[in-house]
Amino acid sequence: MLHIVCALKPEARPLLDRFGLRALPDEPRIYHNAGAHISLTRSGIGKSADAGAAARTHEYFDADRSHAWLNLGIAGHADLPLGQAVIVKKVTDAASGETWFPSRVFPVTIPAHDLVTLDEPGSDYREELFDMECAGFFQAVSGVATLELAQALKIVSDNADEPMDSVKPALVSRLVQQNLPVIEEIAEQLLALSKLLQDLNNPEPDYHAITASRHFTVSQQHQLRAALRKWRALQPEDRSPAERLAGKKTAAEALRYLQDELDKSPIRLV
Repeated sequence: MLHIVCALKPEARPLLDRFGLRALPDEPRIYHNAGAHISLTRSGIGKSADAGAAARTHEYFDADRSHAWLNLGIAGHADLPLGQAVIVKKVTDAASGETWFPSRVFPVTIPAHDLVTLDEPGSDYREELFDMECAGFFQAVSGVATLELAQALKIVSDNADEPMDSVKPALVSRLVQQNLPVIEEIAEQLLALSKLLQDLNNPEPDYHAITASRHFTVSQQHQLRAALRKWRALQPEDRSPAERLAGKKTAAEALRYLQDELDKSPIRLV
């Protein structure tokens, strides 16, 4: 699943339409499309608000470490053109000096830049992007999300030639709207990674099929789960290892067979 967190209604509006997101009856700032496996939460302005929105989303959806996260919103920059989408490679909280380094393992078609999160609106245009939310987002999700599955995408809304006082809600929505293709591209990448991690960490239904007819000690249960995770990674074309264990009557025999087969499997570099 992918959770998007953004600050403003104008940022959210094009995404609600494109991804078919609807407000939850008991959480009016959280929007969801179960079929698309996407949620969006509006935080309001400021890093504390963004941190709170991410924490609320995590709790509502009982998000585990296979869930993906995307902080999306506008940002200023000295000379990048208005409407330029940028992936964030380093986030710094200006007040505390704390930093985060989003780790990206998928290709993107947009530039990557550092970002500084300020406590107050700023007009000191610099070579880094700047906003008021991103550090709060990473502070909240860094402890609950896998590093590669937490990313930030910013769209330049103002620069030294066209400063913040020219930014209107209609402009913000238009800038997000024109970047929907790249937003969808990153959302698809994050959803694919989330699904892969979920599959690797969830050995069902093989686990239950194998343990239903054999007694596994607690230690053997852990060994079986680890073996099934490796099986999915090394032999993705063979999704039913349980069928191979039909003649293995004990847990020890089943584990020995799986390990022997895994030892024969080449490690694939892709």
